[in-house]
Amino acid sequence: MELGLRDKVCVVTGSTAGIGLDVARQLQAEGARVVTTGRSADGIGEVHVAADITKRETPDEIVRAATAAFGRIDCLV
Repeated sequence: MELGLRDKVCVVTGSTAGIGLDVARQLQAEGARVVTTGRSADGIGEVHVAADITKRETPDEIVRAATAAFGRIDCLV
């Protein structure tokens, strides 16, 4: 399915397992630039932020990593 996401920068939280991982894979298949996040150090994104999203500083850390790599964020899942 073509979602029109080629070259869009997509951040997927909780993407080291389960539904989040499947979403990250689908976005990559669509040609999106994917930033993955999760508590595990392993992620499939071009950029991966290993962090706990429930911590106050984590959202800022994710935004900094994504914008440093790509200059923007187009999508958040």
